[in-house]
Amino acid sequence: MVAVAGSKRPFLRAVPFVLLGLALFASRADGDSTRQKRRPPRKAAVSEPARPLTLEERLRAVARRTPVWNRSEVAVAIAPVGEAPILEMNAGTELILASTTKLFTTAAALDRLGPGYRFRTTLQQDGELLPDGTLAGRLVIRGGGDPAISGRLYDDDPWAVFRPWAAALAARGIRSVADGLALDTSFFDGVTTHPDWPAAQEQHWWQAPVSALSYNDNVVLVRVTGGLRPGGRASLGFYPAQPFLMSLVGRVTTLRGPRARVGVSRRPGSPRVVASGAVGRRRTWSGDVTVVDPPLYLASALTKVLEDEGIVVGGDPEVRSDPPSVPMSLPVLHVHETPILPTLAVCNKRSQSFFAEQILKTLGAERRGLGSWENGLAEVSEFLRSLGLDPARYRLADGSGRSRENRASAAAYLEFLQALATRWPHFAAFEPTLAVTGDMAGSLRYRMLGPDTRGKVFAKTGNIAGVVTLAGWVEAQSGRRYAFVILANGGCGEGRGHAYQDRILATLARFG
Repeated sequence: MVAVAGSKRPFLRAVPFVLLGLALFASRADGDSTRQKRRPPRKAAVSEPARPLTLEERLRAVARRTPVWNRSEVAVAIAPVGEAPILEMNAGTELILASTTKLFTTAAALDRLGPGYRFRTTLQQDGELLPDGTLAGRLVIRGGGDPAISGRLYDDDPWAVFRPWAAALAARGIRSVADGLALDTSFFDGVTTHPDWPAAQEQHWWQAPVSALSYNDNVVLVRVTGGLRPGGRASLGFYPAQPFLMSLVGRVTTLRGPRARVGVSRRPGSPRVVASGAVGRRRTWSGDVTVVDPPLYLASALTKVLEDEGIVVGGDPEVRSDPPSVPMSLPVLHVHETPILPTLAVCNKRSQSFFAEQILKTLGAERRGLGSWENGLAEVSEFLRSLGLDPARYRLADGSGRSRENRASAAAYLEFLQALATRWPHFAAFEPTLAVTGDMAGSLRYRMLGPDTRGKVFAKTGNIAGVVTLAGWVEAQSGRRYAFVILANGGCGEGRGHAYQDRILATLARFG
């Protein structure tokens, strides 16, 4: 066939060759694919095992998850006992200590007063004892700062402490006291409330006043009992005694059901307690409020017990706040004593601020002649110096931590804990006074109850508005012991602060 110019036949003639080339390419491609499938599978790359985290890395990771927005207001310091720190986060920043301040107070008291020290309250006879059993004068109660004249150490019986006093008077033949009680509070100064404490919280138990003669933590219970008919008045009363000078007013109504909605209040400095609300029929509600004049409160309770035991008390009580210009040697009728170690345990385990202030002022009175915050804190400074520490690194204002001026860095606090545990001869007696995780007698009773931490954390808790702190020692699963300080300021809430502390200590106990 003759080719015609401009036709497409030359292209058509090339098509078979093109198709042949494509077939050969496809064949080669199929052959390569087949050969690839026949090759043995490539071995996966073997990676090296991940390095386990060190204890320091674990702790730092947990500590960085702070419970406040500003990490600079949270400080952590942890060290094996007697060794260098393994974690320090903001450890040089001075922060508020809250109730962890109590460790300084109680350790100094144990050191400077000794583990055998006893608080002493002395009953003396000021007047002639007549043949008919009348004391023609006053019964003097000389205070020694005892914080435990209450039911705390007497099976919660608030009058138990006074019964031996009444028995001692009866054994001397005293049947009446003509001029009543003289209450000698000169062991302490006359300042009952610290100037740093917020006045708005004066009525609460954690801010009770301080006195050389105190009773029932200087707190009285207000008891409200519903009547028989709904809408009727409920009855009001004080327990365990009606404090001299204080009054209880208000109206509480009776509800049909068992509920209670009652509140009590007392304005700063006022002896007038106001109750309001409602309570169920024949139901009893109790709430506490601090007293205005602690020695008169003690006098009211003691007078009740003496009269119950048949000893008549005449005349109004008299408070003697100044020491006599000429020392008088009055006949001693009875001496009541309380050992120091149980009071330290109440202070540290329960975080009882009233006990802390009583202990601090007693320390000042015994060592410097007068119970004051200044004298007590001067003795704490001397104690720190005796441990080889610089007192200037610890800014302390009171004994309990209620003042927001109690401040130190976590690093300085850790050095204090290390000194106690490694070179203080009284540490073995001191450690049992601390709260322990899972121990129902202390402030850590519901904290860190896992198998790694239950019964393994020995510490002092701290909590005031926006501040949550914890300091002490923990025994890890390995048997190693660590000292730790965790200070959270900056508006930290109690729940978040506790959870943060618990995570750090659980990590330390498990991996330490």
